[in-house]
Amino acid sequence: MMERKAPPMQKEVTWTDLGNGIYNFSSPPVGFQQYLVLGDKRALLVDTGMGIGSLKNAVEQITDLPVTVINTHGHPDHAGGNAEFGPALMCPAEFDVYERMATREFREGDVSHMPNGASFVPQLLPTGPAPCPVEDGQIIDLGGRTLKVIYTPGHTHGSICIYDEATGGLFTGDNVQARETALREWNSSTVETFRDSLLRLEALHPTKIMGGHQPNVNEPELLGRVLRCAQAILDGAQGEEMQMRGGGTCLSYASEGVSICYTAENIYND
Repeated sequence: MMERKAPPMQKEVTWTDLGNGIYNFSSPPVGFQQYLVLGDKRALLVDTGMGIGSLKNAVEQITDLPVTVINTHGHPDHAGGNAEFGPALMCPAEFDVYERMATREFREGDVSHMPNGASFVPQLLPTGPAPCPVEDGQIIDLGGRTLKVIYTPGHTHGSICIYDEATGGLFTGDNVQARETALREWNSSTVETFRDSLLRLEALHPTKIMGGHQPNVNEPELLGRVLRCAQAILDGAQGEEMQMRGGGTCLSYASEGVSICYTAENIYND
């Protein structure tokens, strides 16, 4: 049976200039990934991490533009830092995930289970404000630069991706991962729905894939590999049994250097 390995711990928020007005943040406790996109009049912050360390302070070292926050989904490692900012944009189908999993209390339990995680618990930000709805296809105008929201259920039923029309960059949250994409949770979509979401993304012909976990900046061919992996499962490929952290098992199917973790009852749509 396969076992999951814990990533290395990180104590401070760090950032990297990716060029073209895009900045990548890596935040505690295990290097969660966020992105800042600069326009002429506004900036867009994609995700806020677990809420450990001040992401806002790091953003303010880069720009004094007003910042709009958007969450790719409501999991604690992507929306846990919302309290430092105003209400974030989020797919309405994800509000229940955010309300259940991005609270300080939930994040405290989540962090406590990580290696040396207890030392981070006192640093956790409070629960953030209620999010604001964002629509499928909505255009976010930053002034001289626009980004498009794409509903992409998969990792969660309200997951979204954000497409930067200036560069072709695609911010995927946890939906397209260089190693493993997880469809094993209570709030995950079926493999079939996930495949359909990937087809929507493929039609954009992105130039870069920027995900929520390391290795996080990847070439566009990654999307095709994840798509083929999903299709193989739909065509009958059988994953290897894998132990989940909270108990129970799931299946992990690997192909071309990527994998999808899913449950046997969550493959096809009804």
